[in-house]
Amino acid sequence: MKNLSKHCYSFLIFSVILWTSCAPQLSLQSRGNFVPVSEQVQESEEFVQMITPYKVKLEQEMNEVIGVSSQALTRSKGESLLGNFVADVQKAYAEKVLNLPIDISIINNGGMRNDLPEGNITLGNIYELSPFDNYLTILELRAADVNTLAAFMAKYKNMSVSGMQISGEEDQLGEFLINGKPLEENRTYLLAINDYLANGGDNMGFLSELPAKEKTDILLRDMLIEVIREMNSNGEQLNAEIEGRQKYN
Repeated sequence: MKNLSKHCYSFLIFSVILWTSCAPQLSLQSRGNFVPVSEQVQESEEFVQMITPYKVKLEQEMNEVIGVSSQALTRSKGESLLGNFVADVQKAYAEKVLNLPIDISIINNGGMRNDLPEGNITLGNIYELSPFDNYLTILELRAADVNTLAAFMAKYKNMSVSGMQISGEEDQLGEFLINGKPLEENRTYLLAINDYLANGGDNMGFLSELPAKEKTDILLRDMLIEVIREMNSNGEQLNAEIEGRQKYN
C-alpha cells in the first residue's frame, strides 16, 4: 500500500510537470517610439498651463535676495575663497548653536557645486551651491586621527578647512597647526563636518568609525541661508580671504 502511494504521488508530480511544460508561455510586450528631444519638439499647452503657477512661485522664491557679497566667492583646488567662507560659517555656527568648542571645520570642495557671485546673493544661489541634503555632524578625534586627516588633505587637496593650517610638498604632509598651536597628544579634538564625509564619503573611510559627539538635523544649506540672512540684517556683506591655511608645493 505504501509503494502504491509512492507511485501515485510520483505520477501526480510527473503529470504536473508535463502539463506545465506544454502550457502556453505568457510574456509581456510593449511598444514605444524613440522621440529625439530637440527644438522641433512641440510644447504641450496643457502641461505648460499645469506647471506655470508652480514655476512662477518657485522662481519668485529662488530670486529672493538674502544677502550681498563684497566679491565673488569662488572654488579651487585646496584653499579657496568660497571654501574658507563656508568652513568658517560651519565652525562658528556649530559653536553657537551646539555650544561646543569646535577645533576644526572642513567641507569637501566637491560638495560646493557652484560659486557665489559678487553683489546680490539669492536663495537660488545657495540651493545651487548646496543642492544635497548634507547634515551637520560633530566628530571626536584623537591626535592620531587629526594627523590622518591632515595627511589626507595634503595628499588629495580636496578639502577646505577652518581652524587648521597645513603645509606639504608633493602630496606629502609637512607641518600643521590647530588654531595656531601644535598637536597635543593627550586631548580630544572636535571636528565640524557633514554627515556624508563623517560616514566615509570621498574616500574618508577613516572617519566612519570615529565617535560622534553630535548628529544633527541641521542642513548645510539651511545653515548658510540662516547665517547669510542674519549678516544681511546686520548690514554685513559676505567676504573671505586666502590666508595661507593650506600651502602645498
